[in-house]
Amino acid sequence: MATTPTLLFIGCGNMGAAIAAGALDQMPGVRVVALDPDTERARSLLPPGAAVELHAEPSGLAGLRPDLVILGVKPQTLPELSAEVLALLRAAPVVSIMAGIGLERLSAALAPSAVVRVMPNLPSMIGEGMSLGCTTVALADSVRSMVEALFNAIGRFDWVADEVMFEKANPVFACGPGFVFAFAEQMILAAVAQGLPRDLAERLVHQTMLGSARMLSEDPRGAAGLKRAVSSPGGTTLAGLSVLEAEAGLPKILPGTLAAAHGRALELARMAG
Repeated sequence: MATTPTLLFIGCGNMGAAIAAGALDQMPGVRVVALDPDTERARSLLPPGAAVELHAEPSGLAGLRPDLVILGVKPQTLPELSAEVLALLRAAPVVSIMAGIGLERLSAALAPSAVVRVMPNLPSMIGEGMSLGCTTVALADSVRSMVEALFNAIGRFDWVADEVMFEKANPVFACGPGFVFAFAEQMILAAVAQGLPRDLAERLVHQTMLGSARMLSEDPRGAAGLKRAVSSPGGTTLAGLSVLEAEAGLPKILPGTLAAAHGRALELARMAG
């Protein structure tokens, strides 16, 4: 990796701003430049005083030689990118964080640039994200390291071998926060139905999920081992688990949930062209 790499963000919306902020915080010496037509909104999404060089027009980037370009515009705007923006994208390795646009289409549009596809999930907004990357080209070690450093700056980053695995994994980590939030919501509603005040139910569920997630991250016993640790023989946790893990419970619901999300992702990819 360059000792003082220059990162160019094409689009500085919510996720672009979160990644830029993480880079500034975790990658010493990095230079961050962003192109976004609404610079006022982009600035409002960044931390106060963030050293991001914002430009509304490509003309402001004349002479810029970025080490990595992060493409974060809305997927439907890809065909509308100007010749000036495409020239920037074709002059450096590109990381696309656009949902639903596959590597084949990206590579055709941005050749000869090396293209990496990365999906960061929602908790990346608070520096606790899970991001997954894939590519079809052999990346230079410096580029690979830069991609890893950039997305590790907002949580954790992993590679998968190909785009098929990328799409299969997407429902787990990209849609996963929505599933976790839905579970939390239902826990709160169930607690309220049992007679607990809603504010107390929310605090109990929020902190229980936060602590449990931290244990999953730090305890070597893993999910199955931790579940056993909290389940005394004949106890209350096992009574509840007997409902959750019944044949019609989580063993059926979760595979169906992931399959539905994966199927829809494939439909959207086909619709995107």
